[in-house]
Amino acid sequence: MQKLEHLLQVEVEFWRRMIKSRRGTVPAQALERMTHALELAQKKLLMIREELPFTGTTQ
Repeated sequence: MQKLEHLLQVEVEFWRRMIKSRRGTVPAQALERMTHALELAQKKLLMIREELPFTGTTQ
């Protein structure tokens, strides 16, 4: 499960960087799709974090 969490963190960061770097250079529709992809990845990350056992450490 931690591997999945890491992969989702990478995906969230990817979409954040993509949105930031493409803002103003792509059509609004493309930016909207990227934003939806970011939101979906964030939602998945939150869902799996709720399933992970507490380890006592923070990242």
